Amino acid sequence: MLIVNPRAGARARSDVVARIVEAVGRLGWQLEARETLARGDATRLAADAAARTLPFVLVAGGDGTLNEAIQGLAGSATAVGQIPLGTINIWSRELGLPLDPVEAACALVSGQVRRIDLGRANGRHFLLMAGLGFDAEAIHAVEGPTKRRFGPLAILLVGALAALRTSGTELRVRADDRSFETTAALVTIGNTRLWAGAVEITHHATAADGLLDVCFFPGRSLWSKLRHLALVVLGRHDEAPDVTYMQVRQLVLMARTPIPLQIDGEPYGTTPARVEIVPGALRALVGRGDAAVVADAPPG
Repeated sequence: MLIVNPRAGARARSDVVARIVEAVGRLGWQLEARETLARGDATRLAADAAARTLPFVLVAGGDGTLNEAIQGLAGSATAVGQIPLGTINIWSRELGLPLDPVEAACALVSGQVRRIDLGRANGRHFLLMAGLGFDAEAIHAVEGPTKRRFGPLAILLVGALAALRTSGTELRVRADDRSFETTAALVTIGNTRLWAGAVEITHHATAADGLLDVCFFPGRSLWSKLRHLALVVLGRHDEAPDVTYMQVRQLVLMARTPIPLQIDGEPYGTTPARVEIVPGALRALVGRGDAAVVADAPPG
């Protein structure tokens, strides 16, 4: 099955879909193309594919559409792959796939299948990450037409303004068997590495180690925020004494005043947040399979 989100971007046109179907057909696969019409359709279509024991689902859309699809595929034998038609396409970038949709489709169906972990936040699965703080605030603020028109620029601009404005939120945290309180402007909970498709915040994460990587940034002053940004670019932020980096199986976060939560770049409620790893929950088409984020994942 090919699930197509026609609102994912300018490239989600009928001619692109036809070229994908034709190219995959030359490799010996017949694709059943289905379009999403409303939120939740990708979950329903993916669950239908799994119930029919189809071997794989290709999702022509962004990370949000992919997130919808995995809700219907978690725990099933049907593998999933992303054809990058969205705003950022983080999963495709993690795997080093071509960003041309036809080339990506061919790489996926000619590549490997690996069994990988999923995260789960307040009952919803995520493939990439969950987050609280200024990134979630920006994602909640930039929805629909604004996101489609301005893409990552809108999210980055709103996020930067929120980052400059905040001095952090007091949080109560339970991480596995450890409890503590902290102040954070940004909390990133990663099953994978890339944040906003640009930098690696949870840079030790893999999607096959049975753990979630968590990074807390305090964000007390403008100087500390700029310093942390520089350290993130250098890949040395976990060495900073005021940054907390940990690996956990389960995490609970509570704030006195509820703050926004994002999952795979889509808004998803507020705190309190209960986040956990679900090992081996998804079969994934991963192309060559040599990307660091899935290199140790067992064959699917």
